[in-house]
Amino acid sequence: MEKATFCLFLSLSISHTKLGDTGCSLPVDWDGEFHDSSDSTQDITITRYNNYVVGWSLTVLISTVSSWTCVDEDKSNNLLLFKSNQTIDVFGAPHDAYRCIKYGMLTIHSYSYLILANIESNAGNKRVLIMPTNTVADIRSACNQSNGLPSAVETIVLVKKGYIAKAAQSCPSPFLGCYNYSLNDGSTTYCDGTSVWDVCSDRTQMVVNYTLCSKKQFFSNGGVAYCAYSTSVGSNYYVTVVNADSTVDFTTTFRFTCYAVTSSGGYVYASDNIGACVQNQSPYNKSVTGTGTLVLSAYKTRSSISDVTTETSDDNIGVIVGSLAGVVVLVAAVVAVVLIYKKCQQTH
Repeated sequence: MEKATFCLFLSLSISHTKLGDTGCSLPVDWDGEFHDSSDSTQDITITRYNNYVVGWSLTVLISTVSSWTCVDEDKSNNLLLFKSNQTIDVFGAPHDAYRCIKYGMLTIHSYSYLILANIESNAGNKRVLIMPTNTVADIRSACNQSNGLPSAVETIVLVKKGYIAKAAQSCPSPFLGCYNYSLNDGSTTYCDGTSVWDVCSDRTQMVVNYTLCSKKQFFSNGGVAYCAYSTSVGSNYYVTVVNADSTVDFTTTFRFTCYAVTSSGGYVYASDNIGACVQNQSPYNKSVTGTGTLVLSAYKTRSSISDVTTETSDDNIGVIVGSLAGVVVLVAAVVAVVLIYKKCQQTH
């Protein structure tokens, strides 16, 4: 009996250890081409039927990873574990890369996620788990928080290609308004006093006027971007915007920009970064891949925008009150008819 129990325990242990080989099932709408703010070199392609991802490019020492396969999942916690399809040479020893993500839906066309791993200096300072090839990883081992836990600042955004406008969400409060702005790239100030940054016309959309100042914003040729995600940490907001250009070249134009934003003394301060925001990104300091720091001064505040909303709400209330009044009159008329009818019946 003891021998049988031991064999059963051993069988279960082996089965659990090899969980990473059993595969996973990606969300139903993860299929096709996507814009991903963690990859500033290309769009990614997801093939759901075989859990295959082309993209998320990664260079580790002398090796390059260009595709991944999902090998494990935890549906209850929205966790997915991807393993590199290319082997990594770490000083002559073969290794595999693992990318554990915790995801959530933003809209039916967009998701956000965090990579649960440490930042690796030998992997371009990206979050990734590197393990010897003969090690089998699963959700429990590879998605353990002890491997590295990013902050909300580093949230990555995934948007279905062709649905940028439909993935738009309201921009956070510091950006709501119409502004004059200036950009300082560390040595020169541009657009000072002759610029317009418009988030009045549409709360989900940023529009800059290149006729007034041609300095490119959010790495866009067209000067239009949509807010796709924002979070607040302390007094700062971190905002991911998606460039609305029909195409980008991933050299001078990029699909995503992330802003660290705050407001103080009547001004809005922001710094930008290509793709996702990074650890310790400050509204007051230029980031590594950013263009500089912005100072925005509102000439139309969000209270003006709120007035429009209030007027619309008042109009709706008027319609409701009018409708109720109509119902009351109709009921009164019906009651009157009934009373007259009964009186006639009594007379006869």
